Amino acid sequence: MKKILFTLLTMSILVGAQAQEKKCAIDTKTLVAEQIAAGATSIDMLAKMVPGFDHSVFEKAGITFGAQAGQIVTMRVPVEALPMLESNKQVLQYSISHRIAQPECDRTRHDTRTDSVQNGLGLDTEVDTTFTGENVYIGITDWGFDYTHPNYNHVKKHNFRLDMAWDHFRLAGPAPDGFDYGTLISGRIPLLHAKGDTSNLYGYGTHGTHVAGICAGRGWEGRYVGQAPYARLLFCSFGLGEKEWMDGVAWMRQVAADSSRRLVVNSSWGMYSFSTLDGTSLLSQAIDAWSADGTVFVTSGGNNGHSTVPFHISRTFSGSTDTLRTVVTRASQIYSINETGQVLVMWGEVGHDFTAGIRIWQDDSTFWTSPMYSTSLGDTVFYDTLDCGDERVAYRIMIEHSNPFDQRPHIQLDVRKTLKETHLFITATSGTVHAWNLADKENHAGNEGCTFGIARHDGYSAGDNLYGVGEPACAAKAISVAAHSADRVRSTTGETIYGDLADFSSSGPLISGAMKPEISAPGVDVISSISAWTSDAYPSLMTQYVLGQKYTWSEMSGTSMSGPAVTGVVALILQANPQLSVDQIREIIFSTARNDSITGPLVANDSMDLRWGWGKIDALRAVNKALSMVSINQVEDLRTPLKVYPNPASATVTVKTLCGEQQTLKVYTIDGRLVMQTPVYQEATLNLDGWARGVYILRVGSRSEKLIVR
Repeated sequence: MKKILFTLLTMSILVGAQAQEKKCAIDTKTLVAEQIAAGATSIDMLAKMVPGFDHSVFEKAGITFGAQAGQIVTMRVPVEALPMLESNKQVLQYSISHRIAQPECDRTRHDTRTDSVQNGLGLDTEVDTTFTGENVYIGITDWGFDYTHPNYNHVKKHNFRLDMAWDHFRLAGPAPDGFDYGTLISGRIPLLHAKGDTSNLYGYGTHGTHVAGICAGRGWEGRYVGQAPYARLLFCSFGLGEKEWMDGVAWMRQVAADSSRRLVVNSSWGMYSFSTLDGTSLLSQAIDAWSADGTVFVTSGGNNGHSTVPFHISRTFSGSTDTLRTVVTRASQIYSINETGQVLVMWGEVGHDFTAGIRIWQDDSTFWTSPMYSTSLGDTVFYDTLDCGDERVAYRIMIEHSNPFDQRPHIQLDVRKTLKETHLFITATSGTVHAWNLADKENHAGNEGCTFGIARHDGYSAGDNLYGVGEPACAAKAISVAAHSADRVRSTTGETIYGDLADFSSSGPLISGAMKPEISAPGVDVISSISAWTSDAYPSLMTQYVLGQKYTWSEMSGTSMSGPAVTGVVALILQANPQLSVDQIREIIFSTARNDSITGPLVANDSMDLRWGWGKIDALRAVNKALSMVSINQVEDLRTPLKVYPNPASATVTVKTLCGEQQTLKVYTIDGRLVMQTPVYQEATLNLDGWARGVYILRVGSRSEKLIVR
């Protein structure tokens, strides 16, 4: 058995003069060293800086800055400048930019009560308007965007609502101001010419197109309308890393600020292996800082809730002989993927060290055992192998006694693929240790959880499906979303069949005890737009042709679909009351959640559920509560003016109220005499025969417009 110890000498470029307190975690040291060994000349980083730090000191060393969220910044650091991160006292903490290598819409609208909000039904009668997300920006960080899809960019329907797209993978440029990579595409004609984002790790995908349709699709002929069908859109095909994601959000925030619009950012992605998983990471701190500044973040809660795939295991230890033993199931035994091995992530309790190791079994009498590695060793990385008969099984183990962000002991054990049976052993004298079994795929983009199981030997423990929420949903201020199937009505009796939680929807809580996910939305068989340029195949459930190009709608399932349903509702809330803070929006959504016989009385009992959060999102209640917090001046701003045309008129005139309830249209002369009154719903056409020439006042509720009859 060959051992290679990655000593601090190997990583001296990052440790230089040792600081009294750790500034970075062991994974940063390890991954930086591996990137340098592979020939990297610069490294993408996140850092926490002192307030008002001096940029010029770092820029003189060739360090370039990108986004800033409070004290958290993104930076690209030349290898020769890396020691500055340790030696400069303006840098408090730093982390490598970890790589993320990745019900019908109509029923979703009904389930979330968004259809009522869009039609103005059941809303506060003091506000004569409908809510469709108008004048709000939805920013989508994803991949697989079709810039031309008629769901949100229709040539003939004046439905051009995608304003800009930043594609990190398109190399032609130019980049947005302040950034030096990717290509910004702005305006209707350039976007239509570009067609969609370019190929990346996922090829020519469609995930972002589907998400966009759920958030803000206009649908087609009344079918498959999204949650906020008049919201403006910003797309960012981000470069699969934390730095790139933060840069994308910073760009979106600037665009929204320049146009005085509120912004809600949707993130339908998540990872488990590069974070503290408790909301203390630099990425989580950045989300919380931007939230305090008014940007709303909605994140998918994760798809590792399967009861048949218990990918998490934990043990509270008491005594030196206490050992957790479990079988590590390979990804290929569960999924149709080509994994390269398993990633075993372990987090302990502050102040309580633990040890971990593996055993490779060939049969009951033949096995090979690794050393037991203790977190008491401090920051250490081992690259090791086990000679297991006819194969050599390689593994890497990263160890730290105290992570700088949450002070927890931590081990990550990456085991290369073997067809033999792998067992995990964890020992400790005290404290609780959590472990997750994750697939390690060829593109390092996997977040599929794999089973911890019971062996044929005594003393083994099975896993569970708890603690399943990953980054970025761990952030305290991010709205993390579970998934359920939409309600349906039984045709024979008219009885409502309430939708149950999706079996894939990840459960909480976080290891800190914080409750995530927080709200649920439909995420099962959701029909939305599919990119016309995707290289993937999807069954077409609706097809339309625009200028000879075929566009389709199809269904997908996942919290990737439930997240954007909530994002769209946030856009409706922001249209109803743009002055709300993120904390107020969160409170509105959670306190108005819809509970039924499936969820149980969560809100009434002031009690969150590990999988439902507060229950099912209810757009109607949420928008009404947002309206109840509107000032008198804001109410006037929210009123949609009457649309009167033609004006001047001679034969007929059409009055559009855009109101979802029947009201009374009254017509007065200029001196205040009532000429006529008639009930009106969304519009009415008046015959002007017999009307004298002159000026009339048309009034619906508190709204009025002048009409000239000639």
